[in-house]
Amino acid sequence: MSLLSKLKHHGRTIQQDSQHTPWYELWRQPLALLIRMPWPLFFLAMGLIYLAVVLVFTAILSFDQKHLIGAATMALPRPFLFAVDAFFANGFDAIVPDSLFTYLVGVVDMIAGLITLSTLTALVFSRLSSNDMPLRFSRHLCITSLDKGHLFCRFVTSDPSQWLNVSYSLTLILDDEVEPGVWQRRTRSLALLNGGTPQLSQTATLTHPLDVNSPIQHFGIDELKRRNAVLMPLVEGVDEITGAGLLQTHLYRMADVLSGRRFGNLVSEDSQGRKRVDINRLNQVVPV
Repeated sequence: MSLLSKLKHHGRTIQQDSQHTPWYELWRQPLALLIRMPWPLFFLAMGLIYLAVVLVFTAILSFDQKHLIGAATMALPRPFLFAVDAFFANGFDAIVPDSLFTYLVGVVDMIAGLITLSTLTALVFSRLSSNDMPLRFSRHLCITSLDKGHLFCRFVTSDPSQWLNVSYSLTLILDDEVEPGVWQRRTRSLALLNGGTPQLSQTATLTHPLDVNSPIQHFGIDELKRRNAVLMPLVEGVDEITGAGLLQTHLYRMADVLSGRRFGNLVSEDSQGRKRVDINRLNQVVPV
């Protein structure tokens, strides 16, 4: 049984685009989950976290509420009001602790509030400063011919800003039986005719020559399917506005590879003779 088959047997599947993994599948990574979830749900989750921490300290303070001195406002329980005041480090209510227990609980509540507030505030700034994945990869890869042809991978972006100092790579990942019954996942870097560009605006096509050095020509499409092979393009660059690093990947199965096809032309001319890139033609393929 291949490595990929074993993973599927145990309920794990390969994500087509790991950077677009749904937020609700990241429950084992709470920080990533909070960063990925929609803004309304994020604020709801943030409010529920605040409320949960306050209620925990409210329950603890309830064991010694007689030593919370002061008048309660809005007929709310004094343990709850004191827990809120300590959590947010404010003095809305004139309730003070009158025992060592309530004082220490208030101190711990204040520390918990500082940690919770600073963590969630950092998450807000992280969400505001993060870059969405602006690249859209084509639905298929195209191979003109296995005999001295080329493999093409195309992507576009509708992002008005540009990527600078961009580099590309294309990797073949496949099962390899290193010993009888012993399978490993191996990687093979594929040579590209265009390994990068100083400036990426709207579209680019990665081109791999299918010559004698190509693993794809060596194995053939059917053998690569048997080995559960996938192809992973990687695009890395720098945002021209913020200077932040940008990196995006995608994953293609061998079923996504079309033989005897090439991509249609993305570029057209308008009535004034200016070149235009039509990103809606991203997935257009034509016979060779």
